[in-house]
Amino acid sequence: MDTIIDPGIAGHSRGDDGTTQLVSARKVQDRFGIADRTLDKWLANKGLSFPRPLYINKRKYFRLCELVAWERSRAKGGAA
Repeated sequence: MDTIIDPGIAGHSRGDDGTTQLVSARKVQDRFGIADRTLDKWLANKGLSFPRPLYINKRKYFRLCELVAWERSRAKGGAA
């Protein structure tokens, strides 16, 4: 079973049992300091390549490892 974690924990994308750690949409919004509508816009913008969510009981969750990789790719590219 996947684990939901605090988005402030970076560098560790796997749980103790080897599962991918998941972050709720609310935690993603907090992590990037954005509103829920902004997250929707990021998801709609294919050119931004923001990680796709998983849906569990109609709620969005994101893989922490994909968020970290996306952040790193944006930093390397000089994009904000």
